[in-house]
Amino acid sequence: MLGGVTALILAAAGCAPAAPQAGGASGSAALEVADTAPGDITPFCPAEPTKVMYVKSAGGHVWEAISHAEFAADAAKCPTVEESWYNGTSGQQGAIAATNAAVAQGAKVMVISPDFGDSQLPSMRKAMQAGVQVVSTVNDVNGQKGVDYVESLVWDTKAIGEKQAEWLATNVKTGKVAFLGGQPGAPSTQKTFDAFKEALGRLAPQIQLVPDTWVATNWDAGQKRRAVAGLLAQNGDYAAFVSDYGASDVGAVQAILDAKAPMPAFLNIGSSQAFVCLVQQHNIPWLGQDGTTRLSAASLRIGLAALAGKPSPEPVPYELMVYADTAAGKTPTCDPSVTPDADLSSSLSVEALKAVLGGT
Repeated sequence: MLGGVTALILAAAGCAPAAPQAGGASGSAALEVADTAPGDITPFCPAEPTKVMYVKSAGGHVWEAISHAEFAADAAKCPTVEESWYNGTSGQQGAIAATNAAVAQGAKVMVISPDFGDSQLPSMRKAMQAGVQVVSTVNDVNGQKGVDYVESLVWDTKAIGEKQAEWLATNVKTGKVAFLGGQPGAPSTQKTFDAFKEALGRLAPQIQLVPDTWVATNWDAGQKRRAVAGLLAQNGDYAAFVSDYGASDVGAVQAILDAKAPMPAFLNIGSSQAFVCLVQQHNIPWLGQDGTTRLSAASLRIGLAALAGKPSPEPVPYELMVYADTAAGKTPTCDPSVTPDADLSSSLSVEALKAVLGGT
């Protein structure tokens, strides 16, 4: 789908592949101390031609494209690795069918974002039983390590929630906050919200969560605009909005502007240049934690390490970096040369992001 950008991405990464290592051992062996650095795939490049696949079935389309590009860029550093991507729109059954098809086609490593929760576990378990090294990512499911996947790599929701609650307590102090999430029942939103709610009650008790649950918006800017308009009409002004996909928060900002309401603070993960530019244009208080698109490549490194029977040095869970903190004077630059959809917290160069997203 990304039409020949892999070579550009690899060139921009400026990293030539190291000599392949012998692999093929089961990832179930007891592995103790890693002797390689996190972020380096080359020690795990297999000696034999190896198919790897990334399965992502729901979420922001731009996020998915960048996430796959990160996966492809890391895979390209191994000359023996052939990567593919399933970016599905046919729901739960499509994700399960894609997993089963990858097994039949000889994939040895699969990175799967189980966007439909535990319903995807049987197909993941079947893949593991067929000898595929499955790494679950983004969405935390109730699977068993070593049975349903070799590892589950998700962002550290406790760390995210605590940073957000501390920031609200220090910089906002009082008022209402709402949490804007993804599709109804999205496991990643639920876990991120639960961590935020717990931290809010403990660290920022003067901030009122209204409503007391998260608001489904399908990570879509248009739906966020409508949802926030409804929240403002029902509950009045808000002090802050929290979300697990900041790129679509442009819709929430537009709803505030439509209503001519006071501009609240925004606390989110997974941003975009469009949101960065809105922050600067409207002087929006913002705490952004990011680097979410990097999970796919980290998951691939974990899967290849398991295939080689080697320990992975990748941190689990994955702690996001503080990308923006306007209260501390840390604000990304609005770059008009970059497509508004680009997330510059990605590890990819600006040139590679332009190629992925069709920017000028």
